[in-house]
Amino acid sequence: MGSSIEIFDTTGTPGGGPPPHRHAWEEAYVVLSGEMDVHLDGVTTRLSAGECAHVPANVAHGYTTIDATHFLTIVTKGNAAKFFEQAATEIEMNPPDIAGVLRVGAQNGIAFLV
Repeated sequence: MGSSIEIFDTTGTPGGGPPPHRHAWEEAYVVLSGEMDVHLDGVTTRLSAGECAHVPANVAHGYTTIDATHFLTIVTKGNAAKFFEQAATEIEMNPPDIAGVLRVGAQNGIAFLV
């Protein structure tokens, strides 16, 4: 039996983060240290350590880390883990292969809005 949530422990780099996207599962960001801007349906909110943001399913969102931000990403059941596993083996990230990100995203229910 699979789990109903997935938790990803992440450390971002200054200016890092995904392009705007949406998917069928809910998501939350919990900042442990540093700061990040969360972009949610056209509104940007700055989060600092101890703060969190909820992203409803199917809402356009993304984030930008301000510094070496340490945060948790918590998602409800979906394909997030599968996307990250597939991306790690199939996509060149330096420099980023945007076509590969779009393809792997589409295969896992993530629509990048680029």
